[in-house]
Formats: sequence, C-alpha cells, structure tokens
Amino acid sequence: MIANRETRYDERIKTAVLRHFSELLTDFGPFGWLWIRAQIWQESRFDPRAKSPAGAMGLMQLMPDTAAELDVTAPWDPAQNIDAGVRYLADQYRHMTEIPTFAERIRFALAAYNGGRGYVNFALVLARDAEGLPASFTRWRKLGSLPGQWQTWKNSAPYLDDPRCRPGGRRADARQMWGYVAKIEARYQHYLRTALSGQGQVLHAGH
Repeated sequence: MIANRETRYDERIKTAVLRHFSELLTDFGPFGWLWIRAQIWQESRFDPRAKSPAGAMGLMQLMPDTAAELDVTAPWDPAQNIDAGVRYLADQYRHMTEIPTFAERIRFALAAYNGGRGYVNFALVLARDAEGLPASFTRWRKLGSLPGQWQTWKNSAPYLDDPRCRPGGRRADARQMWGYVAKIEARYQHYLRTALSGQGQVLHAGH
C-alpha cells in the first residue's frame, strides 16, 4: 500500500502530465504519470519545502535559473513546482528523438533533468564514436541515422564518467546521475506494480 504522503499530489501530477507531457500516457500507458510520482520521491520525498545545498527548491527541486526560465513565480507552491518540473522533463524527453525506444528515452531525459543536457549529449557523442558512427549529431542524421548500441542507456551512460565528457570544462557527477535514473526507475516499477495489482483487484471484485 502506498502511503498517503506519496499520493497526496497525484491529481496535480495527472493535471500537469495531461497539460504538458501527454507522451507519458501514450508511450507508457495510463499509468505513465507514475514516472513523475517516482521522480518526486527521489527529488524531495514529497516535501514541498525541501531545499538542496545547491539551492534547488520544492517537490521537483527546481534550480532558481530553471524556475525563472519557466516563469515560475512561486517555486514553493506545489502546483507551480510540479507543473514546471513536468514541463522541464517533457522538454528533455522531446529533444531525445535519436533514442527510438520510450523506456530508453525516459532514462536519458531523467539524466538530463538531473545533471544537465550537455553531459548527456556529450556521452552520446562519445558512444557513437566508439561504435564507428559519426560523433556529430548533424552528420549522423545526414548519413542516414544509423542505429546502434549507443541508443541505450546501458551503453551510453558509462561515458558520463569519461574524462573527455567535459562540456564547459567540467566533468559530470556520473555516479550521482546513474543512481538518480536507477532509483527513479525502480520506484516507478514499484508504483506500477502496486497500481496494476489494485486494478486487478477492482476487476476481480467487479466480476
């Protein structure tokens, strides 16, 4: 059974997903919104007043610059915070069209949300190059968008720890990014199993 603390924002999550990130429902099914609940669990444990040492705020731990970019006027307000966090994750997801599998794409999108899109892009460049494919995204497209193992999180994520992965001159906190994605996915699977089990019980009772 999921504690009330973990479900108290479900309606706000569903509203934000319908408004800004409907792909979660079309790509993952009617319980796709549970990715956001799992992300909030990882970010703040559902504490709307959570603040990180780096200054990230609220349920989805918005950084001040991100909140300003998304026109958030009250970052501590759960509705605004969730709405903006969902919009931001949706933007990362939509910019990962080179990743054809939805389950893989959400992993890369979560990593970008957590550590920055620049690191994720650079890791993909290094992974493509390691397979003998064009490192340049534009050149890769021009040559026919050849598929490869680089399109999986398992194969590209290790390059976040590569010394060459230094956009802006700084290395990624690769272990933190790996853990972030893994913990959210595990939590999502936990929530999904619980939801499907509850749905099965309701159907059984209906018969």
